[in-house]
Amino acid sequence: MLENLKKWTNYDLIKEYGFSVETLGEQVFNADFYLLSHNTAVDPVLTYGNQQVLDRWEVSWKELTAMRSSDTAKPIDRADRSTLMAQVKAHNYVSGYSGIRISKTGREFQILDGTIWNLLLNDGSFYGQAAWFKAVKYHDKL
Repeated sequence: MLENLKKWTNYDLIKEYGFSVETLGEQVFNADFYLLSHNTAVDPVLTYGNQQVLDRWEVSWKELTAMRSSDTAKPIDRADRSTLMAQVKAHNYVSGYSGIRISKTGREFQILDGTIWNLLLNDGSFYGQAAWFKAVKYHDKL
């Protein structure tokens, strides 16, 4: 995921946070930012979320990795989300994204200044999309 982020945006999350290669997985999972991804299914399913993601969406790992990516947004916001994902697929990434999302318990929050990008294997084949953001904002009513 992080190699693809650097490829599309030239942003090196590993260098920026001073992560070591030896414990990269653990450091990213416990980092103070949000990182998640989904697969290439017609209605993509989440494949990864770090601890911040699990906490914000109020789900377990098992629940997260069974969740349709579209279910992270309210039904009314899913068309806009779908359009955004198509833009990412066509242009490889979008940065500066802000959007409303919803937790399992119905708590709404706004992603602030997110980056969403395509995930490609070394052979160039598409295998999903990922998102990274540092902050969210809760609202009583949006």
